Amino acid sequence: MLQYLPQCCASVADQSEVSLEHIVMDGGSTDGTADWLRQNRRVHSVSEKDNGMYDAINKGLAISRGKYFAYLNCDEQYLPDTLSIVRAYFERFPKVDVVFGNTLYIHPDGSLLLYRKATKLRWPFILASSLYVMSCSTFFRSSIFSTEKAFNTDFRQAADAELIVRLLQRGYQFARLNRYLASFMITGENAMMTANCIAELEQLRSAAPAWVSRLQRPLHWLRLLEKAVSGAYFQRMPLEYEIYTSDNLSVRTLFTVMRASPVMPRRLLG
Repeated sequence: MLQYLPQCCASVADQSEVSLEHIVMDGGSTDGTADWLRQNRRVHSVSEKDNGMYDAINKGLAISRGKYFAYLNCDEQYLPDTLSIVRAYFERFPKVDVVFGNTLYIHPDGSLLLYRKATKLRWPFILASSLYVMSCSTFFRSSIFSTEKAFNTDFRQAADAELIVRLLQRGYQFARLNRYLASFMITGENAMMTANCIAELEQLRSAAPAWVSRLQRPLHWLRLLEKAVSGAYFQRMPLEYEIYTSDNLSVRTLFTVMRASPVMPRRLLG
């Protein structure tokens, strides 16, 4: 995904008021990614075969040294000052283990597709529907992984859901930031709710208490009701955001939106 990687890396490199370690795991790509990474002195890159995305993330986590940990796919970016905002929250609330926030879904040209506001995470709600927070807007205290296994690589597409459910069930403290932290680009190649992902969520659900399956539909509607009551379907306009585009990697481009939807178009749900 070399066409998106420079934008992603630029969004990390310009984060202000933080010391960061940026590790890029390349699974043996043949599109020129490895050559581009060798020329980028801002990142620590590793190019080697892996057993899928979550195995690569686990390898990156294993060599990382930071107090806080997060990961991006090539089609995602951090918004300005995201890392300093998240770090400040972790330091202000030392008992919080995981911080998550809102996400902007964008087209490849940077224009807005929809906004997605995060709501309180409840493991029965995730198992009844799907993981309703984006990984690009989720941040972990690294000390979690001194006692907890990171991503379960038995899952190819739902390991992030398995991890969040496991941490919630074991009592780790999650905190929501009601602000946009990252953007997620809809490229047409994203692994959304594929048949394999749905099957893996069913596998997770089968290991849960029986009442979760029996109450799957009511839990799903209860989640949507809580989302509506929280105000997640409302956004004050205009909405402004700054991201990198393929046309300009030297400075972020400002987008101003006067109308936006919180709902994914049906054509992208299949």
